[in-house]
Amino acid sequence: MDRRTFDIVADRVIECFFTHPSYYKIDGKPVFSTYDLTNLIKGLGGIEATREALDSFRGKARAAGFPDLHLQAILWGLIPESVSLVPGDRSRTKNNTISALGFDSLTNYQWCHYVRPNGPYREWAEKALASWDGWAKEFSVPFYPHVSVGWDTNPRFQKLCDLITDNSPEIFCEYMQRAMAFVDKRKLSPRLITVNAWNEWSESSYLEPDTVYGLRYLEAIRSALSQHR
Repeated sequence: MDRRTFDIVADRVIECFFTHPSYYKIDGKPVFSTYDLTNLIKGLGGIEATREALDSFRGKARAAGFPDLHLQAILWGLIPESVSLVPGDRSRTKNNTISALGFDSLTNYQWCHYVRPNGPYREWAEKALASWDGWAKEFSVPFYPHVSVGWDTNPRFQKLCDLITDNSPEIFCEYMQRAMAFVDKRKLSPRLITVNAWNEWSESSYLEPDTVYGLRYLEAIRSALSQHR
């Protein structure tokens, strides 16, 4: 999107969503997540122009009465590398881009963004979790872990696509506990874990109760929390 569209979106988000009492905030700051950072930078015209747009967004949030804005980037292959802001340092890294744009944290949107969703859930999960420690070291802002419910987009297509098998609320509960352990190990504050998703029915990745599992995925989260305390 261009800057004019970005400003329209920012104004609407602040007015219609940030002010809602249930909107998620960290230290009073509304959390705004950017799904595809490459497209954002491309549309706004580069790193510097994107930083200006994001700084303007922060200013509007403060003007609306919030202490600031918590900007969160979605971590997958679409974070471009850029040079450091340190004079003389010409190294190009993804962390430089995150730092230059002023993001406050990172998370994932879905494991399929960086691990092919093909086969048993547990194998998929183990490959996904194997990246967490590396990202925590690579980036200078906190990385909050993500847990996916599953993946199967075949309802959208006539030809069979990749899908995850053998997923269940019980196995999902195990990886929620692993994510909680990661949060504790890294002493992250807040103790945030993201989940895909509440209602991604056409991707078979949803927590919302259905006729197959009933409330069991929600109960799995409650169980993980109770066992972790």
